[in-house]
Amino acid sequence: MSSKTRNINKLIINKQMALPLTFKSIKNRENFLVSKCNKEAVSLLENIIFWKNKEKISSIPGAIIHGPKGSGKTHLCEIFKQHYDSVYLLSLNRKDLERNMEGRNFILDNFIPSKRFPSELVMHFINRVTNNNGSILFLSQQSPYEMDWKLEDLNSRIRSLMSCEIKLPDDILLYSFIVKYAQDKNLYINDKKIIYMLKRLDRNFESVINVIDKLDIYTLETKEKISYKNIKTILNSIIKH
Repeated sequence: MSSKTRNINKLIINKQMALPLTFKSIKNRENFLVSKCNKEAVSLLENIIFWKNKEKISSIPGAIIHGPKGSGKTHLCEIFKQHYDSVYLLSLNRKDLERNMEGRNFILDNFIPSKRFPSELVMHFINRVTNNNGSILFLSQQSPYEMDWKLEDLNSRIRSLMSCEIKLPDDILLYSFIVKYAQDKNLYINDKKIIYMLKRLDRNFESVINVIDKLDIYTLETKEKISYKNIKTILNSIIKH
């Protein structure tokens, strides 16, 4: 959370808000807003022909979505899990090579060269998934060409993946997300207060969720309406932490 304020063009937001927004309904999750910053990634995940016809993919049966923290990658993987009944992994170990991989789909989140994803183990895992007609969705803050796995064959295979960048939400999308997420919590925040929040929030979904959740708890505990004072208090408490 930033202690500085950003300039927000309210006229552009009001003009763009007249355009229809697309929502992707995700089981047991809030609706996911689709805009130009993530539309390509959503289309990739919903490409059933790509993910179901795994035998037609020449290198690795999978793709990588990369982008900065807070851009919505983890939320997007819920779409993939819902569509393709996938196994979600934040690291790899030897036991993962013993899984029943026949036709299974996997999500490797926060995928970067590290102790959690040792290069040789990643290579063996990819080979096993490929041989068993499965697929892998890789989620990372790095693009394939920013990664160095210290194995030329693995570098080559990762860089051959179909890849898609997801960017941080713009102010129009964040405005829409505040409105939608607040509605889900039965909170009413007027336009001026939303602009006030936007100027002070970091440009990512996590910041919005954090503030709205705290406002929800505050209003439930105090029975007060949302005011600039309690918004400022919550923003300041987050900045201090």
